[in-house]
Amino acid sequence: MLKTLDPKELQSRKSAAEEQFRGRKAGINHFAGVDPVTGRPVGGHQDGGIEAVLVKYAEDLIPVYVEFTAKGYTLTTIGTVALNANTFEVYFNRPESQIKPMLAAILQKVEDDYTAEIEIHNEKFIESEVQAQINIEARRQERELAEAAAKRRAEIEAEIRATFQPPQETTAPVQAPAPAKGKRS
Repeated sequence: MLKTLDPKELQSRKSAAEEQFRGRKAGINHFAGVDPVTGRPVGGHQDGGIEAVLVKYAEDLIPVYVEFTAKGYTLTTIGTVALNANTFEVYFNRPESQIKPMLAAILQKVEDDYTAEIEIHNEKFIESEVQAQINIEARRQERELAEAAAKRRAEIEAEIRATFQPPQETTAPVQAPAPAKGKRS
């Protein structure tokens, strides 16, 4: 069957993409893509709703927190993570002013991918139906040709049998003469 754009499906895909974006850390992802030739993961930069800020010294934690909250960032539930004895990473949620343009691009890509998926499905469906119809017509033509060939063969066979059949006797068969009555010799 041909598919049409389902608003509920599109909305569920968009909400899943938004949730994934908001919960993803921005930065380097070593599995961001896949090499089409080898199938191995390829690293790359990915955008996310969470920004990890590296703080090299413990005494810089509070100034960094104040600086980023003044810019509109909010602390995530992860908060602060100690990487080693002196180095920390603070996880902030990006402000909505930064998220909206990124999210708009992501949601547009989700919509484009969904419409492309529907178009590909519809093209494959149409192609399969066309091929099925062509196969049906080809089988019908083969059947008609086979019937015509069988009919023509029967006609030719009848002609040949009529041509080479031994002639029929039209006279009555000769009867042996009856024995003569009389003397025997």
